[in-house]
Amino acid sequence: MIKFLHIIGVIMFLGNIIISAFWRFNAERTGKSELISHAYKLTSLTDWIFTLPGVILIGITGHMLAPKFGGIAAQPWIYHSYAMLTVSALIWLAGLLPIQLKQRRLMASDPLANLSPQFKKLTLWWHILGLVAAILPLVALFWMTARAI
Repeated sequence: MIKFLHIIGVIMFLGNIIISAFWRFNAERTGKSELISHAYKLTSLTDWIFTLPGVILIGITGHMLAPKFGGIAAQPWIYHSYAMLTVSALIWLAGLLPIQLKQRRLMASDPLANLSPQFKKLTLWWHILGLVAAILPLVALFWMTARAI
């Protein structure tokens, strides 16, 4: 049951990271302010519904499963996966969320804010940080399934 919950957490976390980037990227490509604003609202909402509970579920169940393999420090793939998940979560909390909130505020005050250089710079940073935040747990997922390194 713990392993099942761990996998559910991974699906929630990684699934939302990937689909949020897909929504945002495709909305931004249209250039339509109302569509971009809607995609950003959905991204923020699903972060609270899927990403945060997914991270919590992964952390709790991972900690419960680690002793079966000798503990966190006993296996490099566990230790490095913990580190990757932690860094990804920190990027989300300290980088992606603040950028999303700032972009939503900008769009609320000016429907055409998505055309401004400031908004475009925030979008670029969101994509860069989002890519890193997505790659890290994907590597951890590989290590967890292949038990490699």
